[in-house]
Amino acid sequence: MRNITINHPLRTINYLTEDIGSPSQLEEGALLAYRKSHDQAWFMKTRFVEERGNTLLESIALADLDAEIADLTDMLEWYKETGELNQEQPLADVDIKLQIELRDCYLKIEEAHRRTVRFYDRIALREQVYNDIVDKYYRYEKPLDPLKFKVLDEVFEFASDMNVDVESLSTDLEDFLSVLLQVYDLLEDYFVAYHDLYKGYGDTVHKMAALTKSAQILRPFWQAQS
Repeated sequence: MRNITINHPLRTINYLTEDIGSPSQLEEGALLAYRKSHDQAWFMKTRFVEERGNTLLESIALADLDAEIADLTDMLEWYKETGELNQEQPLADVDIKLQIELRDCYLKIEEAHRRTVRFYDRIALREQVYNDIVDKYYRYEKPLDPLKFKVLDEVFEFASDMNVDVESLSTDLEDFLSVLLQVYDLLEDYFVAYHDLYKGYGDTVHKMAALTKSAQILRPFWQAQS
């Protein structure tokens, strides 16, 4: 027997063939398709890992924005608790230094509001990629289904006519299907990361909307200094 080893980036393909004789066209085609299935699975794996990474980076950026909104919310509440900030109090009665601070706070809230709106462009890009991945690998028939993998079926069906050792090939196939299941686990990990990002952005939008509404009490200071 001759050992065939292909050092593929997904996994090492390894099976035995007869020392003499030549494979049939059917066998050659099936083994080539088997190797190309590794190519496809590798592309899927790298794409799922990359897009999950991109999604996690956006989640980090969103967390930074969310933290800024939380800080501004605390700042606004602190000013309210001083007792000097209310809509009934005449502007002239408020200390000038405090007026400057309040105007600065208001402008920071306005900028955070703009950044929250602009962040949707980043969410939309990730959503476009997500929809493409769902359509290709989840919503419809899977391009590589570990439960319906039939590339080598004819090789096993006509095993006595094959040059390849079907026992070693069967063992290699089992390992490949196990790796393929792990690739789909990576897809699930990506889905979790994307859904967390999408939900997180929705929560941030609601927090920003509430802060913007509360900040309207500061508009007189912004207008007075404009």
